[in-house]
Amino acid sequence: MHYVTFSLPPLPVFIKGAESVFPKGKRHFRRTFTVFDLLYVKQGCLYMTENGREFAIGSGQYLLLIPGREHYGHRPCEEKTELVWLHFLLPDYTVAPDCPASRQTVMEKEATYTEPIQYRLSIRQYGELKQRERAEQLLAQLVEPNVERDMDRPLRQLLLFVEFLWHLQKQELSVPSAAEQVSAAAVAYIERHFNEPITLEMLAKGLRFHPDYITRCMQKTMGMGFSRYLTYYRLSKAKQWLAETNETVEAVAKRVGIDDGAYFSRVFKKMEGMTPTEYRRMARRT
Repeated sequence: MHYVTFSLPPLPVFIKGAESVFPKGKRHFRRTFTVFDLLYVKQGCLYMTENGREFAIGSGQYLLLIPGREHYGHRPCEEKTELVWLHFLLPDYTVAPDCPASRQTVMEKEATYTEPIQYRLSIRQYGELKQRERAEQLLAQLVEPNVERDMDRPLRQLLLFVEFLWHLQKQELSVPSAAEQVSAAAVAYIERHFNEPITLEMLAKGLRFHPDYITRCMQKTMGMGFSRYLTYYRLSKAKQWLAETNETVEAVAKRVGIDDGAYFSRVFKKMEGMTPTEYRRMARRT
């Protein structure tokens, strides 16, 4: 998991935000942006790739697209998808794996008589909004059109945006629920063993939980169970290797833990709407 870390103050720069609707069959266009682009999906699912990493942003989830990195929709929406986008700048930031914030690290320095308090925020690049109702209320206020061209409006937007970033940070500081912990352990196990013939029973044995309990936890926190996430992750790795290597389809299938090349091709076409060979041609054209 990657995190975007930055100091506060100075304040971030909020540029613009709005709501958008992607009809079924539409995908995000390809570009390399010079600013941050936060995408939050209210309904549906948006499929995005950034620097070769694939994300499926489902309802209640967000993704931070990093400046200078190419991003595009690698798959069309399968249903009407409603989202909010925010463009902004951070004066000083880093992107690093596995650097979550804690209550001890968020406050870097206490205020003095001459210097302000200093925070160091660390926000997940991709995650789910907790206290969703409050978060969506903030987003709605942020992107509300300034019809009357109120000159105070941009300043209020900035303050709302800082509050939204603080909302993202505070949810990182809360203790994860039992379901979230089990789901995180299941995901880590799958991503370590995806190229092996693993089953839900093997996962349950490895985590020492009942298979039904693991399934309930994953469905509750991720919206998908063991089999669906395993397939999703295997195909995301397969697409990477189809685009980057000259290995045969059968060889790529074996690399992701599927011995039957014909079965792999059927699953790939069902999920992606094209065969592995067609995907390779498309990926290399773009």
